[in-house]
Amino acid sequence: MRLFGLLLVVLLLLTACSSGGSEGTTEEDSAEVQAAQAGEDPGETVELQRSWESTSVVESPGGASAASVAVSRAFFVTSPAVVLAPADDRAAVDEGAQAAAEAGVPLLLFGGAASPSSSNDDDAASTSAGPADRAAGTVEEVRRLEAERALLVGERTTQTLESALDIEVVSRPDELPALQEVEGLSDLAVLVLDDDDVEPATRTAATATATAAGATVLTTTYPDVRADPELVSELADSAPDHVVGIGAPFGPADQLASRVELAKTGVQLPGGGQTLFPGRRLVALYGTPGTPGLGVLGEQDLEATIERARDLAAEYEPLTQVPVVPTLEIIATVAQGAPGADGDYSGEVSVDTLRPWVERAGEEGVYVVLDLQPGRSSFLDQARRYEELLRMPHVGLALDPEWRLAPDEVPLGQIGRVQADEVNSVITWLADLTEQESLPQKLLVLHQFRISMLPDSQDYDLSRDEVRVLVHMDGQGPTGDKEKTWAAVTEAAPDRVPFGWKNFYDEDIPMLSPAETMDREPVPFMVSYQ
Repeated sequence: MRLFGLLLVVLLLLTACSSGGSEGTTEEDSAEVQAAQAGEDPGETVELQRSWESTSVVESPGGASAASVAVSRAFFVTSPAVVLAPADDRAAVDEGAQAAAEAGVPLLLFGGAASPSSSNDDDAASTSAGPADRAAGTVEEVRRLEAERALLVGERTTQTLESALDIEVVSRPDELPALQEVEGLSDLAVLVLDDDDVEPATRTAATATATAAGATVLTTTYPDVRADPELVSELADSAPDHVVGIGAPFGPADQLASRVELAKTGVQLPGGGQTLFPGRRLVALYGTPGTPGLGVLGEQDLEATIERARDLAAEYEPLTQVPVVPTLEIIATVAQGAPGADGDYSGEVSVDTLRPWVERAGEEGVYVVLDLQPGRSSFLDQARRYEELLRMPHVGLALDPEWRLAPDEVPLGQIGRVQADEVNSVITWLADLTEQESLPQKLLVLHQFRISMLPDSQDYDLSRDEVRVLVHMDGQGPTGDKEKTWAAVTEAAPDRVPFGWKNFYDEDIPMLSPAETMDREPVPFMVSYQ
């Protein structure tokens, strides 16, 4: 019995040893033990920043090094390692980007503009100090990340930073620590701007660090995401939960958010994208269906009109690098000599009459502009009549002040005019409709051949992102006279508005060819034919 008891005690001791004190062991510890027993390194862990608003913009004081630090701060809370490279050494930046993306750690640059720092050092003093001092912001970010190892890419990196770092430095990517599997930021899309105003090193570092964090990187040449047809499709297809724009041109955040939400609809204008200019040129037939006397649009039936518009647009394609979009500018309300039942001296074409034209044009990738000649009515009242058609993404609006009359005026008795407050009321209404319906940007054309027609154009509200105002020169007659009118109209218009030009088959002496039409400054973004 004594021998049996002794054997029992020994058995219990062996059991306790083999359990390893499991009562105080976590699942993570167990995983590490199992990995160690299997001869595997469980790896170190990065901690990613996940407290995103729906849409954000990452800004930096300027320069590639500052931008790289800002992006690192945006996506990483901690990282066991970093990759460092000089911002002005393109080969080193590219090499560092590949290593950082593959290792899953941030790429930090130094040199150029000072990196952001929480210290109170004067920026000017930092700039005039030695190379290591000018990299102080980058070194500070290494410490914030609690990194324990740094891959130094490029000979100058070693010379500049090795003595400033109090962590292990390595020179080969395979010396970076292995990382545990971490759920990356798969619900995050990062927008990186690819244009001449962005340093290539900034773009490369932002892409590498965002990729290392597991985000989807989308590159665009347009700060306005709506202007990029491919980006609109990508955002619509992926529908990311969060979007971050790298750089101030994408911002402010609320503006980027509204643009991204519109892009997610995937609805695009004829010619692609969701903004009008400078991404396309419109070449239009002008007139009213079934009424040849009002313009060439009415000289043939619907299908023939669309074909004629396409043929005309094709003549402009060799003359521009942006898509040329065939367009129908339809006179929806026509000034008339009699007051009519409503007394406004304007005859309104019904929505039912216009709908087949508008719908068919949309099916064929043809843009439509509804032109208003209101007589004694207001432009806003008439625009509201066609709200149903303006809810379609490919339909814009035109105001023809020549036919905007005072209460005691009649058509052809004088040249009409419209004040800025009335134009602004249309802009506001059209912008609100566009926003409510999540539509691409709307075109608002303002016809003009005398300065008096738009007397206070400098007071227009051009702040609404949903509407693009274009001033359209409608002068007719000898070429020299039209050139003078063009110069006067373009000089008097508000800053940064695009312009349009009209060619008249019968009244111009002579009518300009497409090449002659485009040979002017500024180059018109819309050309109409009457």
